[in-house]
Amino acid sequence: MLFPFAVVAIWTANNLVIKASSGAVQPGTMAFGRWFIAWLVLAPFTVIPIWKNRRQILPLLPKLMILGGLGMAAFQGAAYFSAQYLSATTIGLFVALVPLMTVILAWLVLRESPDPHAIVGVVVSLLGVILVVSRGQPEMLLQQGIGMGELLMLAGSAAYALYNILLRRWSIPIPRWSSVFLQVGFAALFLLPTHLLAMPAPLSQSGILMLIFAGFFASLAAPCLWIVGIDVIGPQRMTSFTNLVPITTAVSAALFLNEELHSYHLWGGAFIVIGILLVQWSQRQESLAR
Repeated sequence: MLFPFAVVAIWTANNLVIKASSGAVQPGTMAFGRWFIAWLVLAPFTVIPIWKNRRQILPLLPKLMILGGLGMAAFQGAAYFSAQYLSATTIGLFVALVPLMTVILAWLVLRESPDPHAIVGVVVSLLGVILVVSRGQPEMLLQQGIGMGELLMLAGSAAYALYNILLRRWSIPIPRWSSVFLQVGFAALFLLPTHLLAMPAPLSQSGILMLIFAGFFASLAAPCLWIVGIDVIGPQRMTSFTNLVPITTAVSAALFLNEELHSYHLWGGAFIVIGILLVQWSQRQESLAR
């Protein structure tokens, strides 16, 4: 059980770092620096294999560019920019929406019909999102609309859901870490303008530490642990542990960032987690039926 708990711990810490970096590091610098550090770390281990397989890899570059843009640049970039408007608790709840958005987009893009339990799960989670976005006052959405932070996180979560779907649909027949290295490189290129256009500001010691954490632990260690965990305990059990992230983020944010937990966080989070569990249960039943 070490692997899923380690991944949950890193993802939770990353949500706190995303919020803590707001005001300490320019969001464009944080978003770009994270993937640039990861790219530098991977380079010594992947450049030679990529060069050897260059003829096989060259036709796949457009797909790898799209994957890097969606799963890394858009998703993580949205999180860092939304941290100017949202709490770490709210960011954690939006990140938890990715499995549900994957079900919705799979229906729209791949024409995969969800079963009734999945549909109920999506509806329940959407009710939770409405509670969180409206801060417990759904009628306010009709009057004021959705905020910039929420809009960014919804777009980012949708981008990552589409990333997951394209990973399933496209065949990327190259070594896993070569694929990750190229996607990370494209993500860094996409995010470079946000760094160059950011207001020049010296990095503090805490800002450097946050960049190192995001670049090494969140970008490399967590995916590695995830891959090994799937091999050890299986994808269903590994995925089920992600439901803990909104809860661990909320508790940790209250302890370390002095964020105040409101009733709409609790009720909205409960609806979101219940909906996710229903969707995952339906997916498990479908896999068993096959």
